[in-house]
Amino acid sequence: MSSDAKTTKKRKALSSSADAEDAPPDDAASSSSAAEAQSPKKPPNPYDSIKHCIVDNDGSHDSLVKLIGLKSLFSRQLPKMPKEYIVRLVFDRRHRSLALLNPDPEVRGSDEEIIGGICYRAYPEMRFAEIAFCAVSASQQVKGYGTKLMNLLKRHAVTEGVDYFITYADNYAIGYFKKQGFTKVMCLI
Repeated sequence: MSSDAKTTKKRKALSSSADAEDAPPDDAASSSSAAEAQSPKKPPNPYDSIKHCIVDNDGSHDSLVKLIGLKSLFSRQLPKMPKEYIVRLVFDRRHRSLALLNPDPEVRGSDEEIIGGICYRAYPEMRFAEIAFCAVSASQQVKGYGTKLMNLLKRHAVTEGVDYFITYADNYAIGYFKKQGFTKVMCLI
């Protein structure tokens, strides 16, 4: 049996986080203004406080520094993956990456700035994206960053016209992807 498993993600999960954000809070505070009373305040989004960015190879210095940090992270966390393959995909102009950034200003611009990342390639004409790499720094694991990373990617994917994700996961990563709602059965509707 192969150590890889083909997985897919349906749109329902993509839109569920956006739908939850649009729901008004249960205990909206009363206001003295009629206009404010008609539009209830949205609850704070827990992902707004996380520093993150979408990085692509646009040739700018800042993007290249972040891509090098992502390449280093993927190389450290995915030791069985050939380094040349990681470099080729991370720096490919058709691939984009979502990077979680360390809020500490002392590590800005270094490899330690990137605490997690997902490298993917979107195929908007077919409404899906392939996740090539997904990793969180060893020192930052078991803190929920993997879930936050995937949820941020789902939110962003909607803006790119992506309804589905596919990926190939080794036996160690299958549990993570199942936790994120992926299945081994591919069913595009």
